[in-house]
Amino acid sequence: MAQRVTLKDVAEHSGYSLRTVKKVFNNQTGVSEKARKKILKSAEILDYKFNRIASALAKNYNIRIAIVYNDISKYYFPEVDKGFLNCADEMRDFGVSIEFHKNSSFEVETQRKILDQLLTRKDISGVIIQPISAHGLNDNIQRLAEAGKVVATFGADAPDSERLFYIGPDAYKSGRIASQVLANYINKSGKVFIINQASEHMQSIDRMRGFRDRIREVYPNIEVYEINTPINKNMYYDMVKSIVLNEDVKGIFCTDADVYIAGNVLKELNRKDIVVVGYDFSKETHELMKQGYIKVILMQEPEIQGYLSLKILCEYLLHNKKPDDEIIYTKISIATSECLD
Repeated sequence: MAQRVTLKDVAEHSGYSLRTVKKVFNNQTGVSEKARKKILKSAEILDYKFNRIASALAKNYNIRIAIVYNDISKYYFPEVDKGFLNCADEMRDFGVSIEFHKNSSFEVETQRKILDQLLTRKDISGVIIQPISAHGLNDNIQRLAEAGKVVATFGADAPDSERLFYIGPDAYKSGRIASQVLANYINKSGKVFIINQASEHMQSIDRMRGFRDRIREVYPNIEVYEINTPINKNMYYDMVKSIVLNEDVKGIFCTDADVYIAGNVLKELNRKDIVVVGYDFSKETHELMKQGYIKVILMQEPEIQGYLSLKILCEYLLHNKKPDDEIIYTKISIATSECLD
């Protein structure tokens, strides 16, 4: 049986010190590109296999990551959780564990309190958060970063904060896509209402901005009205019903997964002539699309958001490997009734 190649062998073959070779395989700084390439070439020639699990165990890593979000959608977040849990299972041998901090509040103060609690925890190495506010958590994120706790955002961003990276859809682009799709359904003319429940949420802000911008730029015969409602499903239902009964509405753009509520209103009133566009696939939206009450759903890869946000943060905490970009967009896809079984 051939003797196992070690880092020492790679060092001798490449002519660099063992310390420098270790830096290369742990993605650390302080190594020239020329040295890095020569060391990796030596490793390739010797058929060296770097055992990252053994390396992590030898370093006695114990990395605990807190995942924070407001669990207000029963469709989007279960898919996100699948991604987190699948990645956590893969990273378990590296000494990584996760814990969830979920709540049903939509108050910024609720997330501030959670982040303040995590700040005092010595066992927390990193935090992955979907911020409830685009700017309201910047001070909390800064304090976490100053304490050495790395923060990443997913699904919605806090772009002016000290977070390491954001992963999720390009919300502004998705709003523009939604406007184009809806406009084509209503022959580029008529009255359209935006229904939004999260006035401080970066995702909702950018979706509305993208939607309005494209309408203004391309569709002069479409009138856009914006309705902001509290996070309350009954109020949401009543608002949509009032619009449908009292306005000559051609289309409704829902900025979140509660699009099914608008679909249920149209079903009650038997109004298949009104075009509804929204986000996130579910059993309810599936049925309402089949019945003709929701025309289009935009999907945003929630499972991938969870998986990659944890994976990239682990790469940084374990191997000091920063992502190539601080903003990583997931794909936006369009589902219509024609896509259904």
